[in-house]
Amino acid sequence: MTKRLLFLALPIAASLALAGCSAGSSDQTPDTSGSPSAEKSQEGTDGQTAGKNLSAQQVEDVASKLLDGDPAVQVIGNKQMQPQLSAAKDAKLPDGIKPEKCAELNAKYTVTDLTGSVAATSTSSSEQMGKVVQIFSLTDETTRKNVHEALALDDLAGCETVTIEQGGKEINAQRQILPLDVKADRSLTMSTIMDAGGGQKLSSVAVQALDGNNFVLVTLQTGSMQPAELATQAVELTDQAFDEIKAVQ
Repeated sequence: MTKRLLFLALPIAASLALAGCSAGSSDQTPDTSGSPSAEKSQEGTDGQTAGKNLSAQQVEDVASKLLDGDPAVQVIGNKQMQPQLSAAKDAKLPDGIKPEKCAELNAKYTVTDLTGSVAATSTSSSEQMGKVVQIFSLTDETTRKNVHEALALDDLAGCETVTIEQGGKEINAQRQILPLDVKADRSLTMSTIMDAGGGQKLSSVAVQALDGNNFVLVTLQTGSMQPAELATQAVELTDQAFDEIKAVQ
């Protein structure tokens, strides 16, 4: 691509809506009005709340360290994240998802309220790839339970191919749940291939994982890599996130 990839990343657990993406400059702050792809469910324990919560500084340090050395890195701390989480809590789900049953599935497996958390986001973008890493230390048991249940999705139920209206245009997407191992109690990984027009395909992989009180969301998007290769990198970043979290706890 001739322009840097820019994500519109929304901290929503297991949302089936398409990842928002547009070509733009890399100096924009990630907007929480888009949404990531959903992911493959795997369960180790039953997700009981465990371990102490991270402070705002610890969450920000973890998010920052994961993309250290990447181009055009931006880090958004908890103070900036909280207004975005409050706005996302009451945000409407994307309209125009077809078939209709896929819109219903999207609503069923979506958690919009992550206000009960301490959060930070780190992003990077280049001509080759856009990355979003979001770290949430969940402070509310109801929030943790809702995320845990949302990550139970294990079947797209005929919604592997969908269309969504975005900016007055219909975007086609093919999605696939990927059965990948993640260092977490429960995780969900999904790849999405979108038709970007002009014969170009955009691939994205989102890994969402919950371990104790800690929820990690990693989304990678590119126009030059296959989903399998992208997924490997996304899982590695997710595992690294949990390693960093354990190191500071």
